[in-house]
Amino acid sequence: MSITSDLLFAYLREVFYGRNNASIDLDKIDGDFVTFSKGLMFFAQCFCQCNDFSSALARGDLSVMPPPPENELAAPLKSLHASLKHLTWQSKQVALGDYKQRVDFMGEFADAFNTMIEQLSDRQEKLENEISVSQNRAKALEQSNLLLSNLTRHIPQQIFVVATEDQEILLLNETARIEICRDPDYVTKVMDLLPEVESVRGSHYTEMQLDREGEDLYLAVNSYYIEWDKTDAVALVLSDVSAEKKQRMELEDQAYRDALTRAYNRFYGMITLSDWVSTNKKFALVFVDLDSLKYVNDAHGHNEGDEYIIRVSDHLRVLSPDAVVCRLGGDEFMLLIPGIDEDGARRSMVEISEAIEHDEHLNGKDYSYSISFGIIAVDKDNSLPSSTILSIADERMFEHKRARKKERRDMHA
Repeated sequence: MSITSDLLFAYLREVFYGRNNASIDLDKIDGDFVTFSKGLMFFAQCFCQCNDFSSALARGDLSVMPPPPENELAAPLKSLHASLKHLTWQSKQVALGDYKQRVDFMGEFADAFNTMIEQLSDRQEKLENEISVSQNRAKALEQSNLLLSNLTRHIPQQIFVVATEDQEILLLNETARIEICRDPDYVTKVMDLLPEVESVRGSHYTEMQLDREGEDLYLAVNSYYIEWDKTDAVALVLSDVSAEKKQRMELEDQAYRDALTRAYNRFYGMITLSDWVSTNKKFALVFVDLDSLKYVNDAHGHNEGDEYIIRVSDHLRVLSPDAVVCRLGGDEFMLLIPGIDEDGARRSMVEISEAIEHDEHLNGKDYSYSISFGIIAVDKDNSLPSSTILSIADERMFEHKRARKKERRDMHA
């Protein structure tokens, strides 16, 4: 009996300390306890399966296979696994703009998630309405009154009447003359529009962008073919729509930018990722996670946490002028770097990481900045969907984070 109890206790200790190869030599077990030992081994097997499964879930690995049906201990974990996979799918749908998704499980998290989706939907609708209003206003301004009769010098738009045969200027109104006085090359820029206008041969609208004293000038250009003093001519009516154009561009920018960092938001990032994948573009995707943001928020306040996020975003945007830097939410960023392989992206990220760790804002602070990142390179032969590419980079980021934590533990051991 003493030998049997010692063997069973040793077996349990091996199981609890994570030794999946733990076993019982049934030949050494007292006959009355053989059946009990077999049952204990089955229970330990179920326990190890649950432990492995829960560890994978804790890492965020939802691709892990659940324990077999005969493992009744795993039923709650299987339910959680299914819920998390469905929540992940819903989150991806939201990232693609499907704001009809709702969560009806997980208690307070469901309430917070649903509230967030409603706010995103309301904000998106509001921005779209503002953009639509701005576009309609600009279009109304750009569509000048049709020139039906005599042109006068009192019309506020710039008026150019040009002979179609030899491009002789037949008429300029006062507004056009003032603009020419400001810029001697202005006539040449306007005349450059004629080939485009003549290719249409009818009432035509286009838009012209000029540089006026270091600032962009946007002009709506309407053209009309007319007869001027028995000469075939084209009337160009130019309206300054710079204010409306800039307002529209600002509204469109708001729809694609993260309010805190001014980096691109998740919506724009997922659109760009899908576009690059569908067009077989060569690029590297880097999934970035801020280390210890929760500690900074809890110990030093959310203002310092926001500063942490902003400064990391600023460092990431230094990486490449062609890189698309997106804040996915919270402490996560995604970088899309065109024309680079995995080694090149890793070298760049190591430099960025060192710059972040030595950020000047940390002078005199008792906490540090650092990031974990995962990289996946995509080439023209890629067959993976964008969601899988992002998931792989996410998992590699967690591997990087775990490796760095192990490094620190070993250093202090």
